[in-house]
Order: sequence, then structure tokens, then C-alpha cells
Amino acid sequence: MDEPLFSKVIEQALALQARLPELRLIVIGGTAAAVHCDHRFSLDVDCVSPSLAERFEDAAQNLESWDGWTTLRRNPPNFILGQRCGIELGVRQSRRDVPIQTACVQGLSVPTVREMIRIKAFLMTERRATRDYVDFVALASKLDQDSTLNALGYLNCTYGVGAGGQTPATRFAEACEIQPLDLPAVPLGSYRGLRSPYTHWSFDAEICRRFGRLLIKRELNHQLPGALDAGFFES
Repeated sequence: MDEPLFSKVIEQALALQARLPELRLIVIGGTAAAVHCDHRFSLDVDCVSPSLAERFEDAAQNLESWDGWTTLRRNPPNFILGQRCGIELGVRQSRRDVPIQTACVQGLSVPTVREMIRIKAFLMTERRATRDYVDFVALASKLDQDSTLNALGYLNCTYGVGAGGQTPATRFAEACEIQPLDLPAVPLGSYRGLRSPYTHWSFDAEICRRFGRLLIKRELNHQLPGALDAGFFES
């Protein structure tokens, strides 16, 4: 892992959260997965906020006046993308109605491991990117099989049924049976400091398939939670 580079990413993530405390920024994506698992590094910082939409102009002006900040793109009221000290930083309005459960890791507000498992599982269905599959597998390794499966069990409650009528759990199970779209172009052996065994697609694919099949079995047997309960709020 490129420790100096990732340390710089963490530094800018901390600075961004400190710059916009009123937005209650939560670092998500690869950086959050990396601080939990230490399996790779990330090159950028992606944050979500439950209140960016209502505070968009104030936040944009605050960032514009920040020393070293350059705005790259903005789409009111949904996101602001910029760069500071060579690190790309993004602030987005959270798409979820269900609040994200958070933990403090290396000083950063990030989703808990269980939340990150759900987030990465959902992203696997949305964009089928290799990094999401690999991050999911690394996050799953932080918990035992039952705990990971229980975390996945709340996908439907957290994200809801999409326009096509399929549940997130069903779409996750389907994503686990196919390769990421960009897999041929991603050299896992040299991808962002990725550590073994995650550098081996056969390993990653087997873990994904296992959880996809276990989850769909629970769904077909009507064993998934129908609402958020105490299990959702486990740290």
C-alpha cells in the first residue's frame, strides 16, 4: 500500500469534514472501505451529507473560499466536486432515506462495517465495478459469515424496490453470479496496492457467489427482515 499517498488522502478527508461540520459529512466509497480493511489505498474522497441540498449554496461558497480548493464541477443541489492539494474531493447529497450508521475510524466519520457491506453490495448492482466487488469481499472478511449475511439482510429495507420491481437482495444475488464490467481492464495484482488474497479474482468471485446464494435463499424462504429492527443498528 502507498502509505504516504493514502495518508494525504486521509488528511484531506479530515480537513473536508472539519471545513463543513454543519453538513455532517460521511466518507464513503473506497476510502471508507480502505480505512476499515487496510486492503488497498484510495486516490480520492467521496462524502455524502443528509443536508447538502438545503445548504448547497452556503457549502459551495465555503469551499470556494478555502485555501487550495479548486471547484471542478457542481450540480445544484446534488453534488460538488473539487480538488485540494492534488486530491479529488466530492460532496454529495445522500440518496438514502434511511440514515447511515456511522463509526469513527482514524478520526473520520465513516459507515460502520455492516453499513459498508450494504453500500458496496448495492453499488455492485448499480455499476458492476471491480472495485466494489473487491471491497465487498474485504469488508465481509471483517465479520463472520452469519454477521455478514445478517447485514445483507437489510438491503431491501435500506434501499427499497427499484423501478423494475426487483428487490436489492435479488439484484445483488444476480450481480454475484457475473463478472464486473471492467474486470478485463483492472490488473488486480497491481491495483491501488491491493493485498492478497483479494488480488485473485477466483477468490473474490467465490466469496461473492457464496453470499449471493445464501442471501437469495433467505429471501425465497421469507427470512429477511421486513422492517428495520435492533439488528440493523448493531455496530
